[in-house]
Amino acid sequence: MGLLNRLEDKFKQLNVKKDSSSLKFQPPPIPTRDYGQYKKTLEPQPQINASDDSDDKSNDIFSIPISTNKPNGIIKDYESHPVPLPSFYDTPGPLPTNNFYGNMLICEQGKPDAENQNLPVWTHPYGVWKCLDDQFKGLAISHTSASQRVFGDNPNDNPVKYFFNPVGICSMLLGAVEFQEFNFNFLVGECKRFSLGTKFIIDKGTLSVKLVQGMGFITGIYKGAITPKISSKVGVQSFQELGKVNGLNKCVFTLFDQSRWVVYTNTLFKMNNEHSYSAISTAGDKVIVQIAKLNSDDVICFYDKVAGAYVTDCSLTGNEIENNKAQYSFNYSINGTSESGAVLQWMLPHHCESATDETKNQQAVGLALDDTVKGIMSAFITKKFVCIETLPPVELNFDPWSENIGIFGYSDTAKRKIHQVAKIEISEFDVVSFSNTDSMYASGKILDKGAFMLYVAAFVLKDEELIQTMLNKMKTAFNRFTDNKQIAPLVYDTCWKGVVSSAGISEGNFYCDYGNCFYNDHHFHYGYHIHAAALVGLVDDKFGDKLFISKSKDWVETLIRDVCNPCENDTYFPVLRSFDFFAGHSYANGLFAHGDGKDEESSSEDFHCYYGIKLWSEITENRKLNTLASLILSIEKRAMGMYYYYLDNNNIMPAKFIKNKVSGIIFENKIDHATYFGMNTEYIHGIHMIPLTPISNFVRSCQFVGEEWDQKELCKLCDTLDSGWRGLLMLNLAIIDPKKSWEFFAQDNFNDCWLDNGMSRTWSLTYAAGMGGA
Repeated sequence: MGLLNRLEDKFKQLNVKKDSSSLKFQPPPIPTRDYGQYKKTLEPQPQINASDDSDDKSNDIFSIPISTNKPNGIIKDYESHPVPLPSFYDTPGPLPTNNFYGNMLICEQGKPDAENQNLPVWTHPYGVWKCLDDQFKGLAISHTSASQRVFGDNPNDNPVKYFFNPVGICSMLLGAVEFQEFNFNFLVGECKRFSLGTKFIIDKGTLSVKLVQGMGFITGIYKGAITPKISSKVGVQSFQELGKVNGLNKCVFTLFDQSRWVVYTNTLFKMNNEHSYSAISTAGDKVIVQIAKLNSDDVICFYDKVAGAYVTDCSLTGNEIENNKAQYSFNYSINGTSESGAVLQWMLPHHCESATDETKNQQAVGLALDDTVKGIMSAFITKKFVCIETLPPVELNFDPWSENIGIFGYSDTAKRKIHQVAKIEISEFDVVSFSNTDSMYASGKILDKGAFMLYVAAFVLKDEELIQTMLNKMKTAFNRFTDNKQIAPLVYDTCWKGVVSSAGISEGNFYCDYGNCFYNDHHFHYGYHIHAAALVGLVDDKFGDKLFISKSKDWVETLIRDVCNPCENDTYFPVLRSFDFFAGHSYANGLFAHGDGKDEESSSEDFHCYYGIKLWSEITENRKLNTLASLILSIEKRAMGMYYYYLDNNNIMPAKFIKNKVSGIIFENKIDHATYFGMNTEYIHGIHMIPLTPISNFVRSCQFVGEEWDQKELCKLCDTLDSGWRGLLMLNLAIIDPKKSWEFFAQDNFNDCWLDNGMSRTWSLTYAAGMGGA
């Protein structure tokens, strides 16, 4: 039985009305269901046992590229991106544009080259930067504790509007005597998903430091005629030599702020008698210096176990395992040797919560440091860190889904109202004209609006006339994009290697299309197109000429490769441009230098992208891509529940920030309860709701939505709004009170100005009904 026939049988079952009289919209566990029949929509993969250490890569979701072909031929090359490439010490492949180390790749706007690339990057829990201050030249190292956070606008408010960590505190610095006397070149290289190589080069010597997310030590490797120097702008109160560990000299620097830092090195350092700010080595060539912060004297034994070994890179492996779960591993490439044979890595709360039992047993209990914005990080002595996530329920695909009742279906009463509205909207909605904009974001929202209407006509109403009318419109509208004839066509940037909008690229205008040509927001923009294509492809295969998928596949998967390429074998795009497996969510900021690091404003448009990829992989029967997208959604559910959506019992965020209920904009060093386009409450909360789809309740739990709705008094707020934000908030209400949401959209005096430009009343009614509202 084919995919669409199975789906048709499923939809027939869903049209049987369920008794909603006993529905209670509190957050009980997801009900146990037999999803086996529907799970066969994709060919099953062999089931792998958790923590399987076999070298078989056949099931690894990160080993097979979506494609290795040149991007869709209709997309022309563009060879002169307005943001120049940095200076490299190796030949780069596709360059990550949204990674944690972005500040080291690009120049801060408006500053001369000599003062550039010196904003911090965060490996977590440490921040590092290229320091050019007199007497303190080299790689500066900082760690800030929770007690140092700055709260505002009024620090006595509860909730406060924002918090951030002070930057520029150079607690420790890896440098060299020669850096003060001679100019050095700063080069980057080996730009990988989780790591970056840096080199400080003088005439006859180099200092090399690999930056890896979560690295336990900041490790400097000195080669040639160079004199290592360790400094602190805070000042050294005491310097204590503690003998040898694994053939390395161990010492502890106590600074004037009372922070303590342990150093391991294969040479001797002596304090500079002229002042208490630096220690100088007696030798230079082939010197290793490893620096880490202590949170107490009791934990130094853990550092002893890993001294001498350091991480140079990290790779991902992952696969689907039994019981609708998936496993993924951070696998560390290690140089040097240590007593334990392993390294120390710092992990975030969402990693620790999902770690396997075997991995949890590797924790260095008691060794912990505050992260900048994501709670307390825990240390692990390990070679790889393995996590397991439960994937979205198998039934969660195209229909509205509730964590309370699963798939509810549609009553005859609901279908009559939806049909009444759909006939008018479909006849009046000119998706062909409306989607012809110079913005990939705006056009994506318009296409997705039409695709939802098409889906409702096909699989809820089953009205042949409406299906053909809307299907023809959608295919015509999509043809413009698959032929690349929109107002601002896509181009393939051969410098940074990615597909970008041509809007603003020739003049370097980063205000065009929200900075798309600077790699801003690609997962937001392309996510709408990918999701819309999945719905159109589904309908066309059942009710059309079955040509849409084959015609659009290369174009759609070019967009997917741009944002979610799983594998280095695809040499045209970086690996996972947007989603950061370490952070647990995507970063939207592209080629922009920012003092607080990468950021993201919309969590919901983030997971909408991977939901779209999941659906596309369903209709194209790409099992590995489906597992990857599903795994990302599961990680985001966990991480966003910690860092973006704040339940009353949240123990990650500062206590006086939790009552905001949502983050606002998350940076690597700051969280600001705001948006880039305004401070209205509906903006700040609505940007984390848009768009409302079947995946929304999977990530945004009933408990959270209920707390947010009540405590932020969103019901009262809605009564004051006369814009699309009102409709968005009321559709979000369907997660906890679908009847009230249904009544709002079904009212006879409904005003279309209450719909966002990416919303239709047709889908809004369908979503509310499918959540149990009618």
